[in-house]
Amino acid sequence: MKLTVKCLSATLVSVIAAFPAFAHTGHDTIQHALLAGLSHPLMGIDHLIAMLAIGFWAASFTGNKASSILTAFFALLLVGFTLGQSGYHFAFMEAGIVMTSVITGLLIAKRKNVAQGLAISLASCFALFHGLAHGLETASSVPILFALGFIVTSATLVTVGFAASTYVARSKPNANRLIGLVIAMMGVSLFSI
Repeated sequence: MKLTVKCLSATLVSVIAAFPAFAHTGHDTIQHALLAGLSHPLMGIDHLIAMLAIGFWAASFTGNKASSILTAFFALLLVGFTLGQSGYHFAFMEAGIVMTSVITGLLIAKRKNVAQGLAISLASCFALFHGLAHGLETASSVPILFALGFIVTSATLVTVGFAASTYVARSKPNANRLIGLVIAMMGVSLFSI
């Protein structure tokens, strides 16, 4: 999971550069579906914070544990999307999305890793809520491209969070506690929106 700053910057610039295309009319359905998927995780502050927080938290695990958590997260993100596309709706879905940031922030602040099984279960639950929301909110006639778009952007945000956590752990290890508390407080503030 070692990525250079140049690679991260190039990925973010290419995702952001795609946004002006929405201002022009006449795009075919395929292009619109992909662009809508790419932009979707950036349009809601709850999704944006949660993706960064998941990456930040996953970086606190070593080796295969981090990979297992992120694999489960993205697998359940797609399962949730599929369920959302099928019309499944969970009553506390929005609360679950907000709680992703709150719980993950507190886990980051605590600086003590939970057992791998519990971490995978938490990441899977968080992903299911986010995937359901993406599935329910898409009006795309090409849902597979919408899904590809939001997975690419979500993976980019998670990678940015992961890289930030790695950098902070090396340069300012005590800052994790403060960053975790800020993430948790931002999550709590989303309940009022």
